[in-house]
Amino acid sequence: MDAGVAAVLGAAVGAVGTGLAALASGWLGARNVQQQIIAQHIQADHQRLFEHARERREPRSQAYAELITQTQTVGNLISSMNRSGDYTPEKVRAALEEITKTLRARARVMVEGPLDVAVSTEYLIETMCDFSDRLRSLASMPGGPPELQAIPREALIEQCSEELNSLAEGLEAFVEAARQALDADGVT
Repeated sequence: MDAGVAAVLGAAVGAVGTGLAALASGWLGARNVQQQIIAQHIQADHQRLFEHARERREPRSQAYAELITQTQTVGNLISSMNRSGDYTPEKVRAALEEITKTLRARARVMVEGPLDVAVSTEYLIETMCDFSDRLRSLASMPGGPPELQAIPREALIEQCSEELNSLAEGLEAFVEAARQALDADGVT
């Protein structure tokens, strides 16, 4: 082979090698850019979820705190009546008004969510409705179930004491569910 052909062949092989290297480099560069774009989109999605969770946290926190406060107020009123044995219509009306406020606070929790926190309020509301019925019967007010009217006063007071324990347990379950909801970062 003469030197001219060898030079042309060497140049051709060099050109093909350079072209292939440029092609591989371009492909790898495009692939890296594509991966960076995907990573940026994922990061932006996580940031939006985090911001949404942060924006939801404050109204939820207020709704949860309102329900906790109302529940404690009802518990304190009923506990006071239980200790004194004094279930006057005025005191019972005051407790019934607080129970109504608690139901309103629960409605706000239902709207704010999330679902597991809303569901955790069911036991509290059942207890509030039981209190309402028993209090009406203790104060001989209309609206109490007839079957409770036949129960002796001491037994109704004892049932209210037991319901106070149930209220505390229900409130504890709600507080835990609320705490978990507020601690969630929205990304998971």
